Amino acid sequence: MVENDPNYHNVRSHLSVAADAEKIDMSELDKENAQALRSFGIKPKQVELLFVTHLPTDSLVEVIGWQSEDSTRTFSNYLAQTSKNHRYRYKKKRSKGQHMVHAVYQSPNGPQVGLVFSSPNTLKEADINQFLNRDVRFSRELFPDLTGVDCVPENQIGWGIDIPAELVRDEHTLLKIYRVGEQEEQLILYTLRNPGEFYYTAFSVCKDATYKVVYSDLQHGEIWSTQMHTDDIIEQDRLLMEEMGYQ
Repeated sequence: MVENDPNYHNVRSHLSVAADAEKIDMSELDKENAQALRSFGIKPKQVELLFVTHLPTDSLVEVIGWQSEDSTRTFSNYLAQTSKNHRYRYKKKRSKGQHMVHAVYQSPNGPQVGLVFSSPNTLKEADINQFLNRDVRFSRELFPDLTGVDCVPENQIGWGIDIPAELVRDEHTLLKIYRVGEQEEQLILYTLRNPGEFYYTAFSVCKDATYKVVYSDLQHGEIWSTQMHTDDIIEQDRLLMEEMGYQ
């Protein structure tokens, strides 16, 4: 999760899920969540927990996301379902007073991914199908980003950012740009960078403002950062143009 982005992204499985950042947990399973997985034959210690959240349309419906490199699980007794975006298999059951649905995807680009829905009330299939077909997405190339700026094009300038070449990681990383205010920093732009991606990149930002750029790993551990006011960016570009022989 990245602040100000309502989506959960998983680079390894090329998965994006629309979720409420304030209602998503990626720490560990509690006893009830672990039991929900076991009821479908999934041993919690043999899979990786992605998140626990709630269905947007019903806060009583918990959603547990998991993934596993072990693709030998076939789920042959599950029903096959095909949507315009992807295929999955699903199964419904009741266990210890809970109504449950398990949907399993074989990601075309990575690990096996599953979602377990559970609720003390009868599950509404229309809500679950809407979540599976609209809010869950797989992509061959995953490019999560946030690219909006809050000013008209006439008030925008280009900011060319040079990440120190020796710090460029041979793994997926994040480049994030914050607008610096008197009391807080607001994330306005971010992009996922591929392993070893070229150290130079450019974004449009608004004039008369101070910005901070942070280059980090996927756990938001800072690798490099710098801060500049747009007046300094404009002056820097002017000097570069003079150096290159342009007036």
